[in-house]
Amino acid sequence: MTTFHTINKMFRHILPLALGVVCCVVLAQQLGDMDLSALWSAVMSVSMWQWGMALAASAVSFFAVARYDVIAQRHFQMSHTAPDAMLTGATAIGLGQTLGAGAVVGTFVRWRMTPNMSFKDAARVTAFVTVTFLAALAVTIAMAALALPTPHIPTFLPYLILAVALGVTVLAFVFPVLSRQGRRVTLPTLPAIAALLALCLVDTVFAGLALFLLLPADLALSFATLLPVFLIALGAAIFSGTPGGVGPFELTLLALLPNHPEPALMAAVLSFRAIYYALPAILAGAVLLHRLTRPKTTFAPRQARAYQAFGDSPLTSSSRAELGVIRQNGGALMSCEAGRCGIVRIGQTLVALFDPIEGNAHTMARPLKRAARAQNRIACKYKISARHATHARKAGWAVVHISDEAIIYPEQHTVDGPKFRQLRRKLRHAEQAKLTVERPTTHLPLNDMARVSTAWETRHGVPRGLTMGRFESLYVEHQNVFLAYQNARLVGFVSFHATKDEWCLDLMRVLPDAPDGTMHFLVQKAIQAALEADVTRVSLAAAPATPTGRTQLERFLRKQHFKHGGGAGLRQFKACFAPHWQPLFMAAPGPIQLGMATLDLIRAVNLRSAPATPIMLAPALQNTTENQTLSQTS
Repeated sequence: MTTFHTINKMFRHILPLALGVVCCVVLAQQLGDMDLSALWSAVMSVSMWQWGMALAASAVSFFAVARYDVIAQRHFQMSHTAPDAMLTGATAIGLGQTLGAGAVVGTFVRWRMTPNMSFKDAARVTAFVTVTFLAALAVTIAMAALALPTPHIPTFLPYLILAVALGVTVLAFVFPVLSRQGRRVTLPTLPAIAALLALCLVDTVFAGLALFLLLPADLALSFATLLPVFLIALGAAIFSGTPGGVGPFELTLLALLPNHPEPALMAAVLSFRAIYYALPAILAGAVLLHRLTRPKTTFAPRQARAYQAFGDSPLTSSSRAELGVIRQNGGALMSCEAGRCGIVRIGQTLVALFDPIEGNAHTMARPLKRAARAQNRIACKYKISARHATHARKAGWAVVHISDEAIIYPEQHTVDGPKFRQLRRKLRHAEQAKLTVERPTTHLPLNDMARVSTAWETRHGVPRGLTMGRFESLYVEHQNVFLAYQNARLVGFVSFHATKDEWCLDLMRVLPDAPDGTMHFLVQKAIQAALEADVTRVSLAAAPATPTGRTQLERFLRKQHFKHGGGAGLRQFKACFAPHWQPLFMAAPGPIQLGMATLDLIRAVNLRSAPATPIMLAPALQNTTENQTLSQTS
């Protein structure tokens, strides 16, 4: 088996070289009658104006090339600055495309040039850049073939490529994390996919423009004709794996442009190789040599230091108890000079949950957008109060009333009066069934609670997530739990996130055969316990807002949230306690982002796929100066 793997590895490295040799032999035979002195004269006849414009086009192309690494490092939550990532990416690609074996060369260059990056991480970045570029190149070729029809590509192929690309995009939205046999693969976010496609368009179009600018002025070849042919030749060169794509690139150009003089084309190709391959390789080699002669220093990742686990940093007296939900969904507390807030990653969105712990929505807007961009995600504020929603609207963000929070003030709470008629009826049913409620102060009956939760899930389906907890032993141990018993049998329980001044309802689980009113009885007993503990506010959590609104977009978003968030049932249950309904809002930088974030939140709440990978954590920030540095990290 070892011998087979060795032979296979040798074959993979030898094949591109052998293919390059074969292509060069074929090319030499095809150009055997060409006058080399005339070819050299054609190269020397390129004017300074052409050289300058081609060099400028190549620079734009390489600027786009360098941005691939920025997207890749953000995908893997690496915290290096954009300029550092761009320099590393340009160096790796500049050497890799010329020397061949791009995966090996690119991995080595990224590993040696990037402090704190392991060889494995360098290989991951290289693989991400390679695979996503090839995918984006296929889409670019398809779009070019449709916009600039060419007989060299079958008519059905562009449509097939675009259909596959659309399918992959939908997959990335619906299933952002694929899990199989314990392995998890995080797909690029939609903002990352859009950015990669835009970068590929800029990269390849300007590379093709550089070649076009080097063509002789008397050559009757338009840019519209050259571009799709250039893209096909570029794809052949990349897939061949030969150093610099030498051989396949030239053969493809000559084969697809048979009606144009070969000396003129070859002169332009030689000039193009000097500008687009040789010069970047020389510059990249100098940069790499400079880095190799310096000691490889390490530093603490700046961006990651902005995030701390819940509990590692003290909360303020005004902090929401419900913020404890981020213990379960991979969230963290984000700190910067503008304040602190709870953050959670979902498929396409970086969500700031609730009002900021410190600061306000206005000052936290810019750091949130930067943090989202640093993870290839959309920024979103979820379940913020009316005051903070006003700040967001003034800042130009799109805002929608998304839910209403049911608030109980224990000192004012009563069950008297006509509006509590249904609650009294439910409580009588529970008392007649001889239910008793206990609040454990030591160990929880986790096995019995798991049995109740499993039965509840069997009846109601997969529990909702994000700001709605799911039963896990380590999670509920941090909460206040109330247990309902009938004849010594556990028939239901509720749990509350708790701070000194507030409790917030989280888990609600009952057996299918539990007596009518069990849940109402549990919540009522919890409100009474909160009064005895001098808790000033009990939140029954939020229920989706009714599907109305001033604009069509608002009505659509609220309708979807109400439908998929169990709005009717939640509002009916909580209305029994006659709570004070406080509106909560959702905000995003623009209407398109708001719509996408809403759909992403609905998917995350309903757990249609694996959740996003957790936010990478690091020790708390030490001082304000360091905080200010963090907020400037892109």
